[in-house]
Amino acid sequence: MKKDGGLPEDLLITILMALPAKCLVRFRSVSKYWNSLITGAEFISIHLAQAKPLLLFHHHNQSYSLRLDNESLDMWSNSEFELPSKREDDDFQIIGSCNGVICLLNSPQDHGHSIILWNPSIGKSLNLVLPRLSDPFHGIFGFGFNRQSNDYKFVRVATPHYPVGCQVYSVKERSWKAIDVSPALGYINPIPSVLWGRSSSYNYAFLNGVLHWLVDREEFGSRFVLSFDLRNDSFGKMMLSPYLASKLDEWMAILVYDNSVSLFLNDLDTKYIEIWALKKYDAMKLWARKLRIKAVGIGLAMVCRKNGEILMTRYPSDEVVSCDPQRNEIHDLQNLGLSDYADSYVESLALLDELKEETEKENVEITHSATFAIPSFKCIH
Repeated sequence: MKKDGGLPEDLLITILMALPAKCLVRFRSVSKYWNSLITGAEFISIHLAQAKPLLLFHHHNQSYSLRLDNESLDMWSNSEFELPSKREDDDFQIIGSCNGVICLLNSPQDHGHSIILWNPSIGKSLNLVLPRLSDPFHGIFGFGFNRQSNDYKFVRVATPHYPVGCQVYSVKERSWKAIDVSPALGYINPIPSVLWGRSSSYNYAFLNGVLHWLVDREEFGSRFVLSFDLRNDSFGKMMLSPYLASKLDEWMAILVYDNSVSLFLNDLDTKYIEIWALKKYDAMKLWARKLRIKAVGIGLAMVCRKNGEILMTRYPSDEVVSCDPQRNEIHDLQNLGLSDYADSYVESLALLDELKEETEKENVEITHSATFAIPSFKCIH
């Protein structure tokens, strides 16, 4: 079937699916039908599923860049981009990314905190004013996608105070919701990481619709994994093994490794780094050690590559290295410079369907990135 007197619809969709997100944003102006097709939730979802895997880096000069997740980590075409705002008092910190949407915390000097959900590929962002939960401002943060409801959510758990407060922002609903937290959580804090350049408030693992944080329960001096399921807005917790629980004086971080929620342990006494994955055996969940390697001067495990290697930083320089778990080797990566953050990334049309009809609303501001530019209908990927 042909639309607009042009190509058959199935052929048109096949052609458009092969184009990068930046080109598709421009091609919306061809006709109302093309705009409706490209901004449709089904088209966006299928386009995302076939996106090329990339890696997002934050560098010491406060710039961000994208690289191919290949053997040499080549720079991605036209990949360097700037933040969606250029006010002098802006103070951006990256919380995480999901499906091509980067979640930023902005803490300017002259007014309150705000969250920015930003998709550089389509040049649009969503500003969320953070409701105040407590004084002073503390909390753990997470950002993810609920596939069942096709909804992006930002979660803040306010700590340390009792009772623990939680608020969730739904992009689809355009609203904040307070979540009841079980009193059993007690006084919790994110695990501090001296070797980690970023705040421990932003260290979380997102897997299969669930956010995970490594936290400490103050009154008992115990650590556990706190989870939040975006599908039903519910909390859960998983205890550490006796071995991991005994490592109260070591530095830990949480990440996704081998498609499992995992803990990165940096034992400064033995000079070993370890990764423990949470695996399901029958009806039980147990921690299994997946990696143990002698490594002097390693600070942070940042992200797992598609080839199974793990990008880490040296301490205190933040030089990026790649750890090969199969060979138990660590390789220097001279071409990456100094970075304190890396994450998996894809260029996508995410948020395009959510923002297409929107105007400014209370507590939500949609902006167009001033630095976003695409060569005139010349799509080179």
